[in-house]
Amino acid sequence: MKQLSRKSRYSMAIYAGLLWLFTIGFMLIGSINIYAKGHEKFKIALLLPASITDGGWNAFAYDGLKAIEKELGAKVSYIESRTPTDQEAHFRDYALDGYQLIFGHGFEYQESAKQVAPDFPETVFITSTGNTVTDNIAPIVFAIEEPVYLLGIIAGSMTQTNKIGIVGGQNISAINSMFSAFEEGAKSVNPEVLVRRAYVGNWSDIGKGKELAHAHINEDSDFLFPVADVAGLGVFQAAMEAQSDGKTVYTFGVYQDQSELSPTTIVASAIVTPKVFVKLAKVVMEGAFEPQPYRFTMAENEALTFVYNPALKDKVPETVQKAVEDAKTKIIAGELKVKQTYFTEKENQK
Repeated sequence: MKQLSRKSRYSMAIYAGLLWLFTIGFMLIGSINIYAKGHEKFKIALLLPASITDGGWNAFAYDGLKAIEKELGAKVSYIESRTPTDQEAHFRDYALDGYQLIFGHGFEYQESAKQVAPDFPETVFITSTGNTVTDNIAPIVFAIEEPVYLLGIIAGSMTQTNKIGIVGGQNISAINSMFSAFEEGAKSVNPEVLVRRAYVGNWSDIGKGKELAHAHINEDSDFLFPVADVAGLGVFQAAMEAQSDGKTVYTFGVYQDQSELSPTTIVASAIVTPKVFVKLAKVVMEGAFEPQPYRFTMAENEALTFVYNPALKDKVPETVQKAVEDAKTKIIAGELKVKQTYFTEKENQK
């Protein structure tokens, strides 16, 4: 009996020890926030209306996504999401998969975001431009008009014909806001310049973009400014063909430094840097998101900026470069206000 008693006491001691360990373990597990920062990678997705190879609107957003991955260590994913049905499905799929931040790159994603966002209050939905603001939806607004104004100064100063052609994808207020800024810049240095606009009707018809560009050139426009995504590639093609025919025709890039797309025609580009996407992603990751428009300007650590094509910069007279630099300095200092008309309008826009 004495030996049995010792075994019983020994077994009870072991049992008590194990019970204490399990109790401490459960207490520790209960104190862990499984959503705590560092427990798993923050997940960010990007929905795009077209291919990342467009060299402009979609490409710069993809660059922003890759910058988020590199600088913030987030897990990222993207998908082409062209139709309203696809947009809603892709928003929902990513939200169900635990993505905490989802970008819809364009005004057209607002309606789909409004359909999905109420079902996923812990997910933030960001649309590139637009006016929709709810508890977990907000637009990111690029003040691209500011560097575009500088492009206008170059065109207005250098044109030999006093005629400039613009080619837009669609006739919508956000695009027209950019065109107004370009024209304002041109007329600030050349009040006599004539700026004519034409629209493809979509964002993908390269042939139509080329046709409209040729029409401008045939009417003596010697500077062309396309904002037409993939269709804008046709404008660059038309300008290069005109140069081959001995005509003096130049173009401009937008959203990205597009000089590689047309090295002999693109004088300069108005660009949105990846910093815009990184900064907004950081706000969401740190839990500081607020339902409001997030607007980025040239003064915002040069989130938007202006760059020359190195191969053509020497074609721009020193006096014109100085005028551009002076205007840029005034914009950043807040002394020169470039209008962004669409931002205050109440319609869906890009």
